[in-house]
Amino acid sequence: MWQPGRRLFSTAAILMILTAAAHTAGTFSSGSQSPTEQQLNAATSGYRVPMGLGMNPSVNDIYYFLARTFTISFAALGLINLLLAATPETPGRVLRRVGRANALWVGAFLILAWIYRIPPPLISAVVIELVVLASLLPSQRRDQR
Repeated sequence: MWQPGRRLFSTAAILMILTAAAHTAGTFSSGSQSPTEQQLNAATSGYRVPMGLGMNPSVNDIYYFLARTFTISFAALGLINLLLAATPETPGRVLRRVGRANALWVGAFLILAWIYRIPPPLISAVVIELVVLASLLPSQRRDQR
């Protein structure tokens, strides 16, 4: 995992896991709500969407499901990357291919955070993307063979 040529790849993986943890902390922190936020929360909790199979989740339920999915996905991808980097039998060319896939999905996530103007995931995405891209630089490849 911390072998030369795998350090930046592993660092990006750890950043993905830390982003998942920060996201979880952010969704569980309630803080004080303004009257407008309280109204919105009551409205989204009360509005139910028929989804079939006898399930009618509230918009709030759907929001929290998607928020938890973000956490699980980032943690899982970070863990998979760490496992690949820590396995000595994983060839450097495989790590480069996975690194390119990471660059694509993190880049797409970055663009989405930019479009919707949400700073915390945008900042996390920029940091992760820079580390992923740095792990793909030619100087890193020499050690991954």
